[in-house]
Amino acid sequence: MFTLDLHGYKIHETHDVVDSFLYDHKLYNTKRIEIITGDSKVIKTVVTEIAETYGFECKPHIYNKEVLTLSV
Repeated sequence: MFTLDLHGYKIHETHDVVDSFLYDHKLYNTKRIEIITGDSKVIKTVVTEIAETYGFECKPHIYNKEVLTLSV
């Protein structure tokens, strides 16, 4: 499984980073991805919105609320 860790990114940087990451994984038909968002609701919203545009289903990780699991 592939993971993107957003710790250390500013809110205004996350859109481009997440968009690029998801574009690459959609292109290569990756089935499951984890994105570490931390506790920020704003970052989680940004990730969820971008994930939906690429057709990924976005759910909170079963054990860690600071991680979103994306699947096709």
